[in-house]
Amino acid sequence: YIAPQQTGNKPGSAGQSTASKPKKTQISRIVSKDGRKIVVTWKVKSGVSGYQIQCALKKNFKKGVKTYTIKGKKKTSKTIKKLKAKKKYFVRVRSFTKTKVNGKTKKSYSKWSKVKKVRVKR
Repeated sequence: YIAPQQTGNKPGSAGQSTASKPKKTQISRIVSKDGRKIVVTWKVKSGVSGYQIQCALKKNFKKGVKTYTIKGKKKTSKTIKKLKAKKKYFVRVRSFTKTKVNGKTKKSYSKWSKVKKVRVKR
């Protein structure tokens, strides 16, 4: 018995492109403002479609996570409002690119940035 040889293509892989992940984004600074809000600023990355920010009360981002999606590659800051006063928040950022695969738009995410913490003013 001779097993049939497979061709180089895997089933369902015809016409699929492998999109490379964008590079990791870096948080420049986080500032706590009056009125229970913080301003997150990050460094701009070339070739990205937008950014995603996560904000949580726990460092492991398991509970109570708020996620914000920023469309556009030129925007480099986000004001997060309605936070709990005098609490410590942990923030991280990642970038994403949009690519079309078989007529569908697919987002490809970078790794999360290093987690930074900030205490919210009253």
